[in-house]
Amino acid sequence: MKYSIIEMCTDIFTSVLLLLILADTVQANQFAGAATKYGKEQCIVLNRFSQNSGALYRVNDTEKEVKLCGVDFNNHGIGLCPKTWSTSPGTIVYDISKSKYDGHPEAFEADYCPKQKALKGKVEGVERLASYKQSINGQFNQRTSATFSPACPLYYHFSRYFNATVDVPVAVMRTMDVQEHNHRVTARGLTLARPGMILNGWKVVDSAEKRPSGYVPVNDFYYGDPNDRLLYGTMLKGPGTRYGAEFNGDIVGKGYSAQYVAMQQTPAFLALANSKDFADAADAGLSESKRNPTVARALGPSVSKEQMMIWMKEASEIYLLDYIFSQQDRPGNIDYVWEWYYVDRQGHLKSQRIDSEAERNQMTSIPAPEESKESSKAFLIQKTQINDNDAGGRRYANFTKKFSLLEKLHHLNPVTYRQLVHLASDFQAKGPLYNYLRETFYLSDGNSALIVQNTTQAAKILQDACKAGTMKFDLDPESYLLNQKADEPRVDCTNP
Repeated sequence: MKYSIIEMCTDIFTSVLLLLILADTVQANQFAGAATKYGKEQCIVLNRFSQNSGALYRVNDTEKEVKLCGVDFNNHGIGLCPKTWSTSPGTIVYDISKSKYDGHPEAFEADYCPKQKALKGKVEGVERLASYKQSINGQFNQRTSATFSPACPLYYHFSRYFNATVDVPVAVMRTMDVQEHNHRVTARGLTLARPGMILNGWKVVDSAEKRPSGYVPVNDFYYGDPNDRLLYGTMLKGPGTRYGAEFNGDIVGKGYSAQYVAMQQTPAFLALANSKDFADAADAGLSESKRNPTVARALGPSVSKEQMMIWMKEASEIYLLDYIFSQQDRPGNIDYVWEWYYVDRQGHLKSQRIDSEAERNQMTSIPAPEESKESSKAFLIQKTQINDNDAGGRRYANFTKKFSLLEKLHHLNPVTYRQLVHLASDFQAKGPLYNYLRETFYLSDGNSALIVQNTTQAAKILQDACKAGTMKFDLDPESYLLNQKADEPRVDCTNP
Protein backbone atom coordinates (compact mmCIF):
# COMPACT_ATOMS: atom_id res chain seq x y z
CA MET A 1 0.00 0.00 0.00
CA LYS A 2 1.26 3.47 -0.90
CA TYR A 3 0.19 6.55 1.02
CA SER A 4 1.38 10.02 1.78
CA ILE A 5 2.44 10.72 5.35
CA ILE A 6 0.30 13.84 5.36
CA GLU A 7 -2.69 11.76 4.25
CA MET A 8 -2.71 9.88 7.57
CA CYS A 9 -5.49 11.96 9.08
CA THR A 10 -8.83 11.38 10.74
CA ASP A 11 -12.02 11.17 8.76
CA ILE A 12 -14.31 11.35 11.78
CA PHE A 13 -17.57 11.64 9.87
CA THR A 14 -16.93 8.61 7.65
CA SER A 15 -15.63 6.53 10.56
CA VAL A 16 -18.56 7.26 12.84
CA LEU A 17 -21.12 6.77 10.08
CA LEU A 18 -19.68 3.39 9.10
CA LEU A 19 -19.54 2.16 12.68
CA LEU A 20 -23.08 3.30 13.46
CA ILE A 21 -24.32 1.41 10.42
CA LEU A 22 -22.60 -1.78 11.56
CA ALA A 23 -23.08 -1.65 15.31
CA ASP A 24 -25.02 -0.59 18.34
CA THR A 25 -23.59 1.91 20.79
CA VAL A 26 -22.24 0.74 24.16
CA GLN A 27 -21.85 3.20 27.02
CA ALA A 28 -21.65 3.27 30.77
CA ASN A 29 -19.24 1.68 33.22
CA GLN A 30 -17.70 -0.71 30.78
CA PHE A 31 -16.03 -0.21 27.44
CA ALA A 32 -17.56 2.68 25.50
CA GLY A 33 -17.86 2.38 21.76
CA ALA A 34 -19.69 0.70 18.90
CA ALA A 35 -20.60 -2.94 19.53
CA THR A 36 -21.18 -5.73 17.03
CA LYS A 37 -23.27 -8.43 18.74
CA TYR A 38 -22.97 -12.17 18.32
CA GLY A 39 -25.74 -13.52 20.51
CA LYS A 40 -24.71 -12.64 24.05
CA GLU A 41 -21.13 -12.02 22.90
CA GLN A 42 -19.99 -8.71 21.45
CA CYS A 43 -17.02 -7.00 19.84
CA ILE A 44 -16.50 -3.35 20.74
CA VAL A 45 -14.72 -0.73 18.65
CA LEU A 46 -13.84 1.79 21.34
CA ASN A 47 -14.64 5.47 21.04
CA ARG A 48 -11.84 7.65 19.70
CA PHE A 49 -10.24 10.82 20.93
CA SER A 50 -12.23 13.80 19.73
CA GLN A 51 -11.22 15.60 16.56
CA ASN A 52 -10.28 18.77 18.47
CA SER A 53 -7.90 16.82 20.74
CA GLY A 54 -5.16 16.90 18.11
CA ALA A 55 -5.26 13.11 17.70
CA LEU A 56 -4.50 11.76 14.22
CA TYR A 57 -6.00 8.40 13.35
CA ARG A 58 -4.74 6.69 10.21
CA VAL A 59 -6.71 6.26 7.02
CA ASN A 60 -6.99 2.47 7.36
CA ASP A 61 -7.70 2.31 11.12
CA THR A 62 -11.46 2.13 10.61
CA GLU A 63 -11.15 -0.65 8.05
CA LYS A 64 -9.02 -2.69 10.44
CA GLU A 65 -11.40 -2.10 13.37
CA VAL A 66 -14.38 -3.23 11.31
CA LYS A 67 -12.51 -6.28 10.03
CA LEU A 68 -11.55 -7.38 13.54
CA CYS A 69 -15.08 -6.94 14.82
CA GLY A 70 -16.44 -8.79 11.79
CA VAL A 71 -15.02 -12.08 13.10
CA ASP A 72 -17.71 -14.37 14.50
CA PHE A 73 -16.08 -17.02 16.68
CA ASN A 74 -19.10 -19.29 16.13
CA ASN A 75 -18.86 -19.14 12.34
CA HIS A 76 -17.83 -22.54 10.96
CA GLY A 77 -15.22 -20.82 8.84
CA ILE A 78 -13.32 -19.68 11.95
CA GLY A 79 -10.87 -21.81 13.92
CA LEU A 80 -9.45 -21.08 17.38
CA CYS A 81 -6.14 -22.37 18.71
CA PRO A 82 -4.43 -21.79 22.07
CA LYS A 83 -1.15 -19.87 22.08
CA THR A 84 1.28 -22.28 23.72
CA TRP A 85 4.64 -20.52 23.24
CA SER A 86 6.36 -17.61 24.99
CA THR A 87 4.99 -16.86 28.48
CA SER A 88 1.37 -15.68 28.31
CA PRO A 89 -1.73 -17.57 27.12
CA GLY A 90 -3.98 -16.31 24.38
CA THR A 91 -6.11 -17.43 21.45
CA ILE A 92 -4.99 -17.40 17.82
CA VAL A 93 -7.92 -16.77 15.48
CA TYR A 94 -7.81 -18.35 12.03
CA ASP A 95 -9.88 -17.99 8.87
CA ILE A 96 -10.36 -21.54 7.56
CA SER A 97 -13.15 -20.74 5.10
CA LYS A 98 -10.88 -21.18 2.08
CA SER A 99 -9.23 -24.35 3.36
CA LYS A 100 -10.13 -28.02 3.43
CA TYR A 101 -11.42 -27.44 6.96
CA ASP A 102 -14.20 -25.03 5.94
CA GLY A 103 -17.33 -25.89 7.90
CA HIS A 104 -15.42 -28.14 10.28
CA PRO A 105 -13.63 -26.02 12.91
CA GLU A 106 -13.51 -28.95 15.33
CA ALA A 107 -11.43 -30.96 12.84
CA PHE A 108 -9.16 -27.99 12.19
CA GLU A 109 -8.61 -27.39 15.90
CA ALA A 110 -7.84 -31.06 16.53
CA ASP A 111 -5.41 -31.36 13.59
CA TYR A 112 -3.82 -27.93 13.29
CA CYS A 113 -3.59 -26.54 16.81
CA PRO A 114 -1.06 -29.08 18.16
CA LYS A 115 1.30 -28.23 15.27
CA GLN A 116 0.38 -24.64 14.42
CA LYS A 117 3.90 -23.18 14.52
CA ALA A 118 5.30 -25.97 12.34
CA LEU A 119 2.33 -25.73 9.94
CA LYS A 120 2.45 -21.94 9.59
CA GLY A 121 2.00 -21.07 5.92
CA LYS A 122 1.90 -24.75 4.87
CA VAL A 123 -1.82 -25.51 4.92
CA GLU A 124 -3.51 -23.94 1.91
CA GLY A 125 -6.33 -21.56 2.73
CA VAL A 126 -5.56 -21.13 6.44
CA GLU A 127 -5.05 -17.48 7.34
CA ARG A 128 -4.17 -16.08 10.74
CA LEU A 129 -6.65 -13.28 11.42
CA ALA A 130 -5.81 -12.02 14.90
CA SER A 131 -4.61 -12.68 18.40
CA TYR A 132 -7.17 -12.62 21.23
CA LYS A 133 -5.81 -12.16 24.75
CA GLN A 134 -7.52 -11.88 28.10
CA SER A 135 -5.95 -10.48 31.27
CA ILE A 136 -3.86 -12.96 33.22
CA ASN A 137 -1.92 -12.21 36.39
CA GLY A 138 -0.81 -14.46 39.22
CA GLN A 139 -3.81 -16.27 40.74
CA PHE A 140 -4.62 -19.62 42.39
CA ASN A 141 -1.03 -20.00 43.63
CA GLN A 142 0.29 -19.95 40.07
CA ARG A 143 3.25 -17.79 38.99
CA THR A 144 2.37 -16.32 35.60
CA SER A 145 3.49 -13.57 33.29
CA ALA A 146 1.67 -10.22 33.41
CA THR A 147 -1.09 -9.46 30.92
CA PHE A 148 -3.76 -6.73 31.08
CA SER A 149 -6.01 -6.72 28.02
CA PRO A 150 -7.10 -3.01 28.16
CA ALA A 151 -3.43 -2.03 27.73
CA CYS A 152 -3.47 -2.79 23.99
CA PRO A 153 -6.35 -0.41 23.15
CA LEU A 154 -4.82 2.19 25.48
CA TYR A 155 -1.59 2.05 23.46
CA TYR A 156 -3.51 2.13 20.18
CA HIS A 157 -5.62 5.19 20.94
CA PHE A 158 -2.93 7.14 22.82
CA SER A 159 -0.39 6.51 20.06
CA ARG A 160 -2.84 8.22 17.71
CA TYR A 161 -3.30 11.00 20.23
CA PHE A 162 0.46 11.62 20.22
CA ASN A 163 0.62 11.45 16.39
CA ALA A 164 3.21 8.71 16.85
CA THR A 165 5.56 7.53 14.13
CA VAL A 166 6.03 4.16 15.84
CA ASP A 167 3.38 1.73 14.63
CA VAL A 168 0.89 0.47 17.21
CA PRO A 169 -1.75 -1.99 15.94
CA VAL A 170 -5.46 -1.32 15.97
CA ALA A 171 -7.05 -3.07 18.96
CA VAL A 172 -10.69 -3.81 19.77
CA MET A 173 -12.34 -5.50 22.75
CA ARG A 174 -14.15 -8.84 22.47
CA THR A 175 -16.24 -10.86 24.89
CA MET A 176 -16.66 -14.63 24.65
CA ASP A 177 -18.75 -17.28 26.34
CA VAL A 178 -16.62 -18.84 29.07
CA GLN A 179 -17.81 -22.40 28.52
CA GLU A 180 -17.16 -22.19 24.78
CA HIS A 181 -13.66 -20.76 25.33
CA ASN A 182 -12.84 -23.40 27.89
CA HIS A 183 -14.01 -26.22 25.62
CA ARG A 184 -12.42 -25.01 22.38
CA VAL A 185 -9.26 -23.32 23.62
CA THR A 186 -8.36 -23.67 27.30
CA ALA A 187 -8.64 -27.45 27.51
CA ARG A 188 -6.32 -27.81 24.53
CA GLY A 189 -3.94 -25.17 25.96
CA LEU A 190 -3.58 -27.20 29.14
CA THR A 191 -2.70 -30.27 27.09
CA LEU A 192 -0.27 -28.63 24.66
CA ALA A 193 1.59 -26.02 26.74
CA ARG A 194 4.96 -26.89 28.19
CA PRO A 195 5.66 -26.48 31.93
CA GLY A 196 6.49 -22.94 32.98
CA MET A 197 4.74 -19.60 32.86
CA ILE A 198 2.73 -20.47 29.76
CA LEU A 199 1.24 -23.61 31.34
CA ASN A 200 0.70 -21.74 34.60
CA GLY A 201 -1.18 -19.12 32.66
CA TRP A 202 -3.50 -21.70 31.12
CA LYS A 203 -4.10 -23.16 34.59
CA VAL A 204 -5.19 -19.70 35.77
CA VAL A 205 -7.51 -19.33 32.78
CA ASP A 206 -9.02 -22.75 33.46
CA SER A 207 -9.52 -22.00 37.17
CA ALA A 208 -11.00 -18.57 36.49
CA GLU A 209 -13.42 -20.01 33.93
CA LYS A 210 -14.57 -22.77 36.28
CA ARG A 211 -14.86 -20.66 39.47
CA PRO A 212 -15.09 -16.95 38.69
CA SER A 213 -15.48 -15.85 42.29
CA GLY A 214 -11.87 -16.83 42.96
CA TYR A 215 -10.27 -14.52 40.39
CA VAL A 216 -9.30 -11.16 41.94
CA PRO A 217 -10.29 -8.61 40.82
CA VAL A 218 -13.08 -10.42 39.04
CA ASN A 219 -13.68 -7.61 36.52
CA ASP A 220 -10.13 -8.02 35.19
CA PHE A 221 -11.32 -11.30 33.69
CA TYR A 222 -15.11 -11.21 33.49
CA TYR A 223 -17.14 -8.60 31.65
CA GLY A 224 -19.99 -7.17 33.70
CA ASP A 225 -21.77 -9.65 35.97
CA PRO A 226 -19.69 -12.85 36.34
CA ASN A 227 -22.95 -14.79 36.34
CA ASP A 228 -23.30 -13.84 32.65
CA ARG A 229 -20.23 -16.04 32.10
CA LEU A 230 -18.53 -13.74 29.62
CA LEU A 231 -14.76 -13.28 29.67
CA TYR A 232 -13.25 -10.39 27.75
CA GLY A 233 -10.00 -9.68 25.97
CA THR A 234 -8.42 -7.62 23.25
CA MET A 235 -8.22 -8.55 19.56
CA LEU A 236 -5.45 -7.24 17.35
CA LYS A 237 -3.15 -8.15 14.50
CA GLY A 238 0.24 -6.53 14.26
CA PRO A 239 2.80 -7.30 11.55
CA GLY A 240 6.50 -7.52 12.09
CA THR A 241 9.63 -9.51 12.85
CA ARG A 242 11.38 -9.25 16.20
CA TYR A 243 14.25 -6.75 16.32
CA GLY A 244 17.68 -7.89 17.30
CA ALA A 245 20.31 -5.97 19.23
CA GLU A 246 20.11 -2.94 16.90
CA PHE A 247 17.05 -1.68 18.80
CA ASN A 248 16.81 -3.90 21.90
CA GLY A 249 20.49 -3.97 22.83
CA ASP A 250 22.40 -7.04 23.97
CA ILE A 251 19.59 -8.52 26.09
CA VAL A 252 19.85 -12.27 25.53
CA GLY A 253 19.92 -14.20 28.80
CA LYS A 254 19.36 -11.11 30.95
CA GLY A 255 16.64 -10.26 33.47
CA TYR A 256 14.33 -7.23 33.20
CA SER A 257 16.64 -4.73 34.88
CA ALA A 258 19.70 -5.83 32.91
CA GLN A 259 17.67 -5.66 29.70
CA TYR A 260 16.77 -2.03 30.36
CA VAL A 261 20.45 -1.28 30.99
CA ALA A 262 21.28 -2.93 27.65
CA MET A 263 18.57 -1.00 25.82
CA GLN A 264 20.34 2.20 26.85
CA GLN A 265 23.36 1.09 24.81
CA THR A 266 21.50 1.15 21.49
CA PRO A 267 22.14 3.85 18.87
CA ALA A 268 18.64 5.33 19.20
CA PHE A 269 18.83 5.80 22.96
CA LEU A 270 22.44 7.00 22.99
CA ALA A 271 21.60 9.60 20.34
CA LEU A 272 18.51 10.74 22.24
CA ALA A 273 20.61 11.11 25.39
CA ASN A 274 23.26 13.19 23.58
CA SER A 275 22.88 16.98 23.93
CA LYS A 276 24.47 17.81 20.56
CA ASP A 277 22.41 18.68 17.49
CA PHE A 278 20.72 15.85 15.60
CA ALA A 279 23.47 15.01 13.11
CA ASP A 280 26.24 14.94 15.71
CA ALA A 281 24.07 13.12 18.24
CA ALA A 282 23.17 10.47 15.65
CA ASP A 283 26.82 9.95 14.75
CA ALA A 284 27.85 9.75 18.40
CA GLY A 285 25.04 7.33 19.24
CA LEU A 286 26.02 5.00 16.42
CA SER A 287 29.71 5.14 17.25
CA GLU A 288 29.22 4.49 20.95
CA SER A 289 26.71 1.67 20.44
CA LYS A 290 29.16 -0.22 18.24
CA ARG A 291 31.49 -0.68 21.18
CA ASN A 292 29.25 -3.64 22.00
CA PRO A 293 30.12 -6.30 19.38
CA THR A 294 26.61 -7.80 19.46
CA VAL A 295 25.04 -4.44 18.64
CA ALA A 296 27.68 -3.72 16.01
CA ARG A 297 26.96 -7.02 14.22
CA ALA A 298 23.22 -6.37 14.27
CA LEU A 299 23.64 -2.88 12.80
CA GLY A 300 25.51 -4.09 9.75
CA PRO A 301 27.90 -1.98 7.69
CA SER A 302 25.98 1.31 7.73
CA VAL A 303 23.00 3.16 9.22
CA SER A 304 21.65 6.21 7.41
CA LYS A 305 20.78 9.52 9.06
CA GLU A 306 17.22 8.98 7.82
CA GLN A 307 17.07 5.69 9.71
CA MET A 308 18.45 7.34 12.83
CA MET A 309 15.88 10.14 12.63
CA ILE A 310 13.02 7.65 12.51
CA TRP A 311 14.52 5.38 15.16
CA MET A 312 15.03 8.30 17.55
CA LYS A 313 11.46 9.55 17.20
CA GLU A 314 10.02 6.06 17.53
CA ALA A 315 12.16 5.30 20.59
CA SER A 316 11.17 8.56 22.31
CA GLU A 317 7.50 7.68 21.73
CA ILE A 318 7.96 4.19 23.13
CA TYR A 319 9.60 5.53 26.29
CA LEU A 320 6.82 8.08 26.77
CA LEU A 321 3.98 5.60 26.26
CA ASP A 322 5.69 3.01 28.47
CA TYR A 323 6.20 5.60 31.21
CA ILE A 324 2.53 6.64 31.12
CA PHE A 325 1.20 3.07 31.16
CA SER A 326 3.78 1.48 33.54
CA GLN A 327 4.91 -1.05 30.94
CA GLN A 328 7.26 -3.61 32.45
CA ASP A 329 8.07 -5.80 29.46
CA ARG A 330 9.45 -3.84 26.51
CA PRO A 331 12.96 -5.08 25.55
CA GLY A 332 12.63 -8.11 23.30
CA ASN A 333 9.03 -7.19 22.47
CA ILE A 334 9.77 -4.72 19.69
CA ASP A 335 9.21 -5.66 16.05
CA TYR A 336 10.05 -4.19 12.66
CA VAL A 337 8.88 -4.16 9.07
CA TRP A 338 10.77 -2.85 6.04
CA GLU A 339 9.46 0.21 4.22
CA TRP A 340 10.77 2.16 1.28
CA TYR A 341 10.26 5.91 1.58
CA TYR A 342 10.62 8.09 -1.50
CA VAL A 343 9.69 11.53 -2.80
CA ASP A 344 7.38 11.50 -5.82
CA ARG A 345 7.40 13.94 -8.75
CA GLN A 346 5.05 16.29 -6.92
CA GLY A 347 7.42 16.50 -3.97
CA HIS A 348 5.26 14.36 -1.67
CA LEU A 349 6.72 11.78 0.69
CA LYS A 350 5.38 8.29 -0.04
CA SER A 351 6.03 4.92 1.52
CA GLN A 352 5.58 1.31 0.51
CA ARG A 353 5.83 -1.66 2.86
CA ILE A 354 7.96 -4.59 1.70
CA ASP A 355 7.11 -8.17 2.64
CA SER A 356 10.49 -9.25 3.97
CA GLU A 357 11.82 -10.70 7.22
CA ALA A 358 15.43 -9.94 6.30
CA GLU A 359 17.70 -8.91 9.14
CA ARG A 360 19.41 -5.55 8.98
CA ASN A 361 22.70 -6.95 7.74
CA GLN A 362 20.76 -8.51 4.82
CA MET A 363 18.93 -5.34 3.79
CA THR A 364 20.74 -5.06 0.44
CA SER A 365 18.69 -8.09 -0.68
CA ILE A 366 15.43 -6.11 -0.40
CA PRO A 367 14.40 -4.77 -3.82
CA ALA A 368 13.11 -1.22 -4.28
CA PRO A 369 9.59 -0.76 -5.70
CA GLU A 370 9.40 0.52 -9.27
CA GLU A 371 7.86 3.83 -8.19
CA SER A 372 10.79 4.66 -5.92
CA LYS A 373 13.35 4.09 -8.68
CA GLU A 374 12.21 7.29 -10.38
CA SER A 375 12.95 9.33 -7.26
CA SER A 376 16.23 11.00 -6.42
CA LYS A 377 15.38 10.51 -2.75
CA ALA A 378 14.60 6.92 -1.74
CA PHE A 379 15.36 5.35 1.63
CA LEU A 380 14.95 1.80 2.90
CA ILE A 381 13.87 2.08 6.53
CA GLN A 382 13.52 -0.44 9.32
CA LYS A 383 10.14 0.70 10.69
CA THR A 384 9.36 -0.05 14.32
CA GLN A 385 6.24 -1.87 15.52
CA ILE A 386 5.18 -2.31 19.14
CA ASN A 387 2.60 -5.07 18.97
CA ASP A 388 3.07 -6.61 22.42
CA ASN A 389 1.76 -3.95 24.82
CA ASP A 390 -0.19 -6.03 27.31
CA ALA A 391 2.01 -5.65 30.41
CA GLY A 392 0.86 -2.09 31.06
CA GLY A 393 -2.17 -0.04 32.01
CA ARG A 394 -2.07 -1.03 35.66
CA ARG A 395 0.44 -1.09 38.53
CA TYR A 396 3.27 -3.11 37.05
CA ALA A 397 7.01 -2.47 37.47
CA ASN A 398 7.56 0.77 35.54
CA PHE A 399 11.11 0.23 34.32
CA THR A 400 11.06 3.34 32.13
CA LYS A 401 10.48 5.34 35.30
CA LYS A 402 12.89 3.27 37.38
CA PHE A 403 15.76 3.94 34.96
CA SER A 404 14.83 7.62 34.47
CA LEU A 405 14.72 7.25 30.69
CA LEU A 406 12.63 10.38 30.13
CA GLU A 407 15.02 12.46 32.23
CA LYS A 408 17.87 11.42 29.93
CA LEU A 409 16.26 12.62 26.68
CA HIS A 410 17.63 15.65 24.81
CA HIS A 411 15.63 15.28 21.57
CA LEU A 412 11.87 15.25 21.01
CA ASN A 413 9.22 16.02 18.45
CA PRO A 414 7.40 19.31 19.14
CA VAL A 415 3.95 17.80 18.50
CA THR A 416 4.67 14.99 20.94
CA TYR A 417 5.58 17.62 23.53
CA ARG A 418 2.51 19.76 22.81
CA GLN A 419 0.15 16.80 23.08
CA LEU A 420 1.72 15.65 26.35
CA VAL A 421 1.51 19.06 28.01
CA HIS A 422 -2.13 19.46 26.91
CA LEU A 423 -2.96 15.96 28.14
CA ALA A 424 -1.42 16.52 31.55
CA SER A 425 -3.17 19.86 31.91
CA ASP A 426 -6.52 18.34 31.00
CA PHE A 427 -6.00 15.39 33.35
CA GLN A 428 -5.27 17.74 36.24
CA ALA A 429 -8.38 19.80 35.44
CA LYS A 430 -10.47 16.63 34.93
CA GLY A 431 -11.41 17.85 31.48
CA PRO A 432 -12.71 16.01 28.40
CA LEU A 433 -9.53 13.94 27.87
CA TYR A 434 -9.70 12.81 31.50
CA ASN A 435 -13.35 11.83 31.03
CA TYR A 436 -12.45 9.97 27.84
CA LEU A 437 -9.87 7.90 29.72
CA ARG A 438 -12.23 7.17 32.60
CA GLU A 439 -15.28 6.34 30.49
CA THR A 440 -13.82 4.37 27.58
CA PHE A 441 -11.38 1.69 28.75
CA TYR A 442 -13.17 -0.13 31.62
CA LEU A 443 -10.45 0.86 34.08
CA SER A 444 -10.64 0.82 37.86
CA ASP A 445 -10.30 4.12 39.69
CA GLY A 446 -6.84 3.04 40.83
CA ASN A 447 -5.60 2.24 37.33
CA SER A 448 -7.00 5.49 35.93
CA ALA A 449 -5.36 7.46 38.75
CA LEU A 450 -2.01 5.79 38.06
CA ILE A 451 -2.15 6.76 34.37
CA VAL A 452 -3.05 10.34 35.33
CA GLN A 453 -0.19 10.46 37.83
CA ASN A 454 2.34 9.07 35.35
CA THR A 455 1.21 11.50 32.65
CA THR A 456 1.54 14.46 34.99
CA GLN A 457 5.03 13.36 36.05
CA ALA A 458 6.13 12.77 32.45
CA ALA A 459 4.96 16.25 31.45
CA LYS A 460 6.85 17.85 34.34
CA ILE A 461 10.06 15.99 33.45
CA LEU A 462 9.98 17.14 29.83
CA GLN A 463 8.79 20.65 30.70
CA ASP A 464 11.68 21.04 33.13
CA ALA A 465 14.08 20.01 30.35
CA CYS A 466 12.45 22.49 27.99
CA LYS A 467 12.70 25.35 30.50
CA ALA A 468 16.32 24.47 31.24
CA GLY A 469 17.13 24.69 27.53
CA THR A 470 18.39 21.11 27.38
CA MET A 471 15.67 19.77 25.06
CA LYS A 472 15.99 20.06 21.28
CA PHE A 473 12.67 19.75 19.41
CA ASP A 474 14.33 18.50 16.24
CA LEU A 475 12.76 15.09 15.59
CA ASP A 476 10.62 15.46 12.46
CA PRO A 477 11.08 12.44 10.17
CA GLU A 478 8.84 13.67 7.35
CA SER A 479 10.67 16.98 7.07
CA TYR A 480 14.06 15.29 7.32
CA LEU A 481 13.30 12.70 4.66
CA LEU A 482 12.11 15.47 2.36
CA ASN A 483 14.95 17.95 2.99
CA GLN A 484 17.74 16.14 4.92
CA LYS A 485 17.60 19.00 7.38
CA ALA A 486 16.77 18.82 11.11
CA ASP A 487 15.13 22.10 12.08
CA GLU A 488 14.87 23.18 15.72
CA PRO A 489 11.64 25.19 16.09
CA ARG A 490 11.13 27.36 19.14
CA VAL A 491 8.60 25.92 21.56
CA ASP A 492 6.71 27.68 24.34
CA CYS A 493 7.54 25.38 27.25
CA THR A 494 4.46 26.27 29.28
CA ASN A 495 1.84 26.62 26.56
CA PRO A 496 3.11 24.86 23.41
